[in-house]
Order: sequence, then C-alpha cells, then structure tokens
Amino acid sequence: MYNTKTAVVNTGSSYIEAGINDNIILKEVNVKKSPTNKDFIEFIFEDENGKVATMTEWKNEKNMWIKTDEDLQHRDDLQFGRILQIIRCYLETIPEATFDSFSGMINWAKITLDNIQEKEKQPLRLKVVYDKNNYTKVSTNGIFVEPMSVGTSQIKKLSRDNFERQVVADVETQSAPFSSSNETTSVSGADDLPF
Repeated sequence: MYNTKTAVVNTGSSYIEAGINDNIILKEVNVKKSPTNKDFIEFIFEDENGKVATMTEWKNEKNMWIKTDEDLQHRDDLQFGRILQIIRCYLETIPEATFDSFSGMINWAKITLDNIQEKEKQPLRLKVVYDKNNYTKVSTNGIFVEPMSVGTSQIKKLSRDNFERQVVADVETQSAPFSSSNETTSVSGADDLPF
C-alpha cells in the first residue's frame, strides 16, 4: 500500500560533508567484532543536524605493504597516534599505558572516552574526505580532529585529502541478444560509428 502520509522523502545525505567541519561531537565509540571475528573500533562523529562521519580502525597485519616487524610496529604507532589524537581533544595529559594486543588497546580507548562525562558537549573540528569509492570518511592524514577551542586551527588540507567527489563516467555496455549466455560487451569508440 502506498500512502502520501507515510512515504519517505529523501531530504539529502545523512553524512557530514567533505571538508573541515566545525561544531562536531563524538557521538559514540564502539568496539566490535566483524563477521570474520576480527576486532575493530569505530568512532562516530555527528554534526548539529544529525549527519554522521565514521572512523574505523582494524588490527594491522603483515601483508604485501607491511613486510617486516619494523613496518608493522610503525603502522601500529601511527594507528595508536590517530586514536590518541581523538582522546587528546578531551584530556590534557594521557596516562601512560602499554598494550600487548590490539583488543586491549581499543578496549582501553573506549573505556577512556566513555569515562569522559562532558564529551558530548565539547564541540570539535573534524576533517572529512572522500575515499577512492566516493564515500565520505574521517581523514586519517595529519591532524584531523581538534577541539573548537583551538584558536588557530592546525587542521590542513593535505595533497592526499580529497574534498570533492570524483566524477566517473558510466561505461556503456551492449548485450549480445543471440548469445547463449548473458554476455555484455563494452562499446568502444570505433564500434558506435553509424557506417
């Protein structure tokens, strides 16, 4: 059944716009497990209109880009630095802590942020960018979050930060109607000539 009273009208995006945004709050911090049983931490930021931006951190593992123990430790240090950047928005001094596991570190970060009573009332400045798939996300390049009380902002647009959505042209495909399968072939410039 269709009804004009219950129809949902899309009034725009529910995500924070790309750019350096003011008056953002840290709405929640979640520690979860993925369907493949991998731990991660999720930070959800919200603006005054209820739009959100998320930042997710996963455990670093050796792969084709992280080959040595030193590379892995460097990635872990960068990752923990990003998380501490958020915590420093609320605490002037951070207690010393050492963790032997990723899950121990993210649980400590969640507990630390959950124990800050006034965090929902302290506005932040947040850098949001487009990723390679044209989705908005919190930037992890350089300084990406700071309290609004900072006089001269330290957040800068870096060369890797994309504030504008990429325009990707559609690829026209042509189906082969007499083929036994539903094959599609890409139409190139030479194939679409009228003669």
